[in-house]
Amino acid sequence: MGYFDQIIPPPNHQNLLSAVDKFTLINQMIERVEKRALDIVNEKYPYMRDMTGTVIIDPYADYSPEDHVFWLKLLQMAESRSRELYARLFYLRGVGTKLIPNKQWGFVFQPVIGPNGWNNIEQYNQEKTCLNDYGNQVIELLKFIAMRR
Repeated sequence: MGYFDQIIPPPNHQNLLSAVDKFTLINQMIERVEKRALDIVNEKYPYMRDMTGTVIIDPYADYSPEDHVFWLKLLQMAESRSRELYARLFYLRGVGTKLIPNKQWGFVFQPVIGPNGWNNIEQYNQEKTCLNDYGNQVIELLKFIAMRR
């Protein structure tokens, strides 16, 4: 078996990944990212070991630095409420979603469509439904971070 045979499901298993809960996979990815960040702190800044808790990163900061600070606040507040909400917001941001100031809601989500974002608006609209169960919490958080800017 070749290297890529281990990664890409064989043709008769095309729906293999659709059967897996993608947010379980996203949580596992987030845990690996956090572990790497903590490993760096432990290696380069051992005196900070006791000061480091959960590590929050912005997975899209390189592509959208203008809203980076707001995303860090949103992700931090979401993580303190619910790991599941945090994972869903992390996913939407990581694929390509910006925060745009809005008078009514504080901020609104704006998808990035193209090479460094979502394939199309339909994909974004489908994937953003992962927040449906958290609508009120997300609105509350967006308004809160807008008041603190």
